[in-house]
Amino acid sequence: MSKAHASDMPRERRREDAHHAHVSSELAFELRRLGSHPLHEAARLEREALAGESPATPLILIVGMALVLWSFVAIVVGAADLAVYLFG
Repeated sequence: MSKAHASDMPRERRREDAHHAHVSSELAFELRRLGSHPLHEAARLEREALAGESPATPLILIVGMALVLWSFVAIVVGAADLAVYLFG
């Protein structure tokens, strides 16, 4: 049996694959930029998410919410641990 060639795939499937590859490469690019200058990039990503023009916008919003929630949980757990240490 031979492997399916790209030209054998239905046009819809190739279009979906190209779209997913574009989104994946754009997300990888955004993560590299975020790692290099986090504060500037966080502000830029917030502006981009508000504009809603990027295919990465949903992921930007999900990651932003996860970071906010994780920070809140970390503060609450840290405060509870400190209270147990001091008063327990």
